[in-house]
Amino acid sequence: MEFQSTRTAELIEIHVRYLGQTGEHKALARRVIDRSVTKTFDGLVFRVPAPEERIIISTLQRMYRHFYFRLCDMADVAALLQNNAVDFAVLRRAAEEGGIRPGVATFLLLVSEYVKEFGGSVDVPNDVLADAYSPSIRVQFRANFLRVPMGPAAGLYGSQLLNASKHGDLRAMTRLPLLPPLAVSALLAFRLTGSDKGVW
Repeated sequence: MEFQSTRTAELIEIHVRYLGQTGEHKALARRVIDRSVTKTFDGLVFRVPAPEERIIISTLQRMYRHFYFRLCDMADVAALLQNNAVDFAVLRRAAEEGGIRPGVATFLLLVSEYVKEFGGSVDVPNDVLADAYSPSIRVQFRANFLRVPMGPAAGLYGSQLLNASKHGDLRAMTRLPLLPPLAVSALLAFRLTGSDKGVW
């Protein structure tokens, strides 16, 4: 008998030695390896990022790249927070090291406010939330996604670039300026093709 798979092909993303849209984060990528933990699933043991690095990776994806959340992002991070799995001092150091502390704080604020909107609660220290772009920022449901407002996203990009300059991070300083032209190219490709897949 011949079987035809009903599964569709899925795109995967592979980062080798660097994180970020243009590979601007070397130290953060090293942390993911150095601080990884083991998890057992179905009798198999895997190395996975520690909770703090999971938040760092999610922040880079949602606040600095795609500008939208998935429900699984909200649920996964809410579970980490509700289980007290996050060491906020470690998370702060990592976020400062990568120049993305305001992005991490904004990411956590958006998660906590979204969970609160649906009757849940998560504990995020006030000193962490104080670093968010704005206390009133919220995700907005548009075009089937929980969108991050673009104004704050641009502000977070600017603060990341400023931090790289302040700390003499040559890799980030040479790669981050590539993002605006890439974003324009992605927007044009989306307008022409109607697809946002495989643009960058």
